[in-house]
Amino acid sequence: MKVNKYSLTLLVQIVFLFGQTNQQMPLPPTGAEPHTPILYREYDTVPLALEQPIDPENYVLGPGDRLRINISGGVFEEPITGEWSLENIDNYILVDPTGNLIIPRFGSLNVLGMTLADLQNEVSRRARDQIYEEAQVAVNLIRVRTFRILTYGAVNQPGFITVTPVTRLFDCLRYAKGVHKYAHSDLVYLIRDGERTSIDLKTFLVEGDLQSNPVVREGDQIYVPFNDEMATQARVFTEYNNNEVIVTGFVRSPRRLTHIPGYSARDYIAMSGGILDIGNESGCRIIRADGSQLRRALDEIVKPGDIIDVPEAAKSKLFKNMGAIQSLTSLASLILAWMAIDRTTPN
Repeated sequence: MKVNKYSLTLLVQIVFLFGQTNQQMPLPPTGAEPHTPILYREYDTVPLALEQPIDPENYVLGPGDRLRINISGGVFEEPITGEWSLENIDNYILVDPTGNLIIPRFGSLNVLGMTLADLQNEVSRRARDQIYEEAQVAVNLIRVRTFRILTYGAVNQPGFITVTPVTRLFDCLRYAKGVHKYAHSDLVYLIRDGERTSIDLKTFLVEGDLQSNPVVREGDQIYVPFNDEMATQARVFTEYNNNEVIVTGFVRSPRRLTHIPGYSARDYIAMSGGILDIGNESGCRIIRADGSQLRRALDEIVKPGDIIDVPEAAKSKLFKNMGAIQSLTSLASLILAWMAIDRTTPN
């Protein structure tokens, strides 16, 4: 069939038009950026969840806090035009790692140990003394700092965790992946300025007493002791090697799990949903990183990098996917066949 050249030209133009239209379609917005306030988008942060508003009289400043300092109300004369105008200083400033704050026209100011209210009073005093007598000063906390504290002992992930000045002790234990199953049921210690204080978290959990769940500070340490029976074996339940443990075979949810010192194969299998009906519990084995194997290892302590394998049960291998009725029927057929053969066989 012959194609009219005008029809062919029209078809090419239509295709070209649709191709341009598709290329010019705007891409949909991604993420939550359009819905985030400009102030937080600018500094790549999101508002921090707080129990209550931060009190400027009690909030102690430290390295990493981001502040907005606004100084206005000073009238000065332009050196060129001779006109008088209103000066406004507006700066977003970060407290540096040494605790210093560099404020334009004021110089360096060390804020370690100062509260937010103290800083506002100090900046107001300097503004009156150095620039102009009547100044309106506003100091706002824009972003709360983060810092690291040490958690150790009977926690599932000993080491440093990242917290904020509004983080409480119970949250710190959660950041350390919780306490070990052999942890002491009542004792948690907060070490601050060299003094060790026993914290009764149960009072917080039962009665909601915030005094029993204090806010942490820079330099704090949290120590969770092992229970009395396992205290002498603390080193057995502590491991720097964090290679994962693999649970495979006939379990409900084969998976990789974070190694937790002191846990047995039974614990890891439980975290994987347990053994299937067709799994062989007594045949559980552990394959070590060096290739060696432990058989009947359900209660053996697991090491980093181990593979826990649960084999198929013998009855499952025999009958495979046959149902119970099918299995009984097959067994009955075999018995009847054997009885028939036995009867026909001459003595």
